[in-house]
Amino acid sequence: MGTRPSRRRRCGRAATFVIVTALVVSAACGSPEYHYVKSSSERTYMRVPRDWALFDEEKITEGLDQSREAKEAYKRLAWSVAFDAAPSPSLEHVLSPKADHPTGLVEVRTLSAAERDGFSLANLRSLLLEFDPLGDGGAPGVEVLGSRDVDRPGGLHGNEFVVNLKTTEGTRLKWRQIALVDSAVRKVHVLAISCEDDCYAANEKVIDQVISSWQVKER
Repeated sequence: MGTRPSRRRRCGRAATFVIVTALVVSAACGSPEYHYVKSSSERTYMRVPRDWALFDEEKITEGLDQSREAKEAYKRLAWSVAFDAAPSPSLEHVLSPKADHPTGLVEVRTLSAAERDGFSLANLRSLLLEFDPLGDGGAPGVEVLGSRDVDRPGGLHGNEFVVNLKTTEGTRLKWRQIALVDSAVRKVHVLAISCEDDCYAANEKVIDQVISSWQVKER
């Protein structure tokens, strides 16, 4: 059986969701090219193409298969934004092995006391997947295409990786993820984008631009 990525989302600290229309204007048609997505309280910022649909915390919470109490906790503690480039976007597409257009999730959350004890790069790589794709001995159905450690000003550090995941349907899902933890090991930031292998190849330039636009500042 192939490896199927999980769409599990974990709780993080509450923050205001803000989408600001980019002031970058296309000379050809005069329309904005990007959505700016940011959280001032979490000091994170990125931009995605304007024709990609965005889903805020309210929409993400509605889609959680959890109790009312768990959903309220998520709304209270989490900051996250999902996006989908499909012509008929749906939250169900996000990080799905069947997605044939780029989809993704950016999330910030505070680590619990138990998680902070012994937190590692392996834990960072497992934030959205249910396993560490770079773990010792590898994982079934995983092809590692690249990995690098990331260090940013202020003590933020983590890992970026790209893998192919063989799905239960027999297709290949390309998954790119960058995750950071602060110097105090209190808060994690993660951005993941995925779609089927051919889809990723066709959209690699814009995916690179989205990843490169993601900014996180240490407090």
